[in-house]
Amino acid sequence: MKKLLDLFFPPRCAVCGEVLTLEERNGFLCHECAEEIPYFPKEKCPHCGGETNNTGFCDFCVKHYAFESACAAFPYETVRDAIHLFKYDGDKTIGYGLGELMAEYLLKYHEELLVKTDIMVSVPLHPKKEKFRGFNQTHILCERISEKTGLVFGKKVLERKRETIAQSELNPEERKLNLKDAFGVTADVAGKRVLLVDDIFTTGTTCNECATALYRAGAQEVMVFALSAAGTE
Repeated sequence: MKKLLDLFFPPRCAVCGEVLTLEERNGFLCHECAEEIPYFPKEKCPHCGGETNNTGFCDFCVKHYAFESACAAFPYETVRDAIHLFKYDGDKTIGYGLGELMAEYLLKYHEELLVKTDIMVSVPLHPKKEKFRGFNQTHILCERISEKTGLVFGKKVLERKRETIAQSELNPEERKLNLKDAFGVTADVAGKRVLLVDDIFTTGTTCNECATALYRAGAQEVMVFALSAAGTE
């Protein structure tokens, strides 16, 4: 049965999205990506492209947001095809691979986040959208990160209280209005240090609104970890 499925829906690399050869199908990466996983260069800020010495967003970029810090595992262009296959074609196998790579990135570059995080939460979809898609992609990423690192995943800590327009269709100012007060907190986060996970960081509006809701609910600190970042260079 698996061989038949592989014939019509061949396994693809979790980074570049290319079809895996028979020799590569024991894992989730093609040979080229496995040779050197193309994580975001640790000396560059994923948001502005400027120099940074903490493998995350530079101090200049972070000060514009409510959350305390942010980092991203990959440049968006590097994993764009894989994300599309995962989110819109429903290839959860790629999602599991991406989540595992995110976990390895934390273990390699951000052990301090693993130590200080009390609970990991994901950016929520509206229930209607999640039902239509069949899954929340950030939940899958978080589940795999939790399996590999031991971080506690609070699956239903955040909720999207109302339907919103896709952020990709809006300009920066419209994005802020679109998401204003769109998120709520449904669990006790008082005094906790929260790691907020998303798949794509573009302008940061979504993560900022989620962080604001978490702080209003009493969170001590909110840190952001994204699968990818679309820089503003």
